[in-house]
Amino acid sequence: MRDVELVIELIMNTCPAVEVRQYKVLPPGRDDDGLWFFSQPESPFEVQIESPHGMCPFLIETHESDERFTAQSVDETVRISQVSSTWPNDRESR
Repeated sequence: MRDVELVIELIMNTCPAVEVRQYKVLPPGRDDDGLWFFSQPESPFEVQIESPHGMCPFLIETHESDERFTAQSVDETVRISQVSSTWPNDRESR
């Protein structure tokens, strides 16, 4: 399993409403196919993680600010992605 799949699983476990999509390029395998976007219907912001092969480290950006973060591990990627967004943590709202 690639790191990005673990990131998606962990984020979905804490906030099931998050929608995830991978940027698709044609032909497949060229250029920016290592981009994943995380969004939530209640939030106008989107978090983007980038890695050419879906493995750490990930570059993390959001529309919310001009800051860029580099996460060296799956846990760090999840933590930064959640902090960098305005997603409510479903576990906290229960």
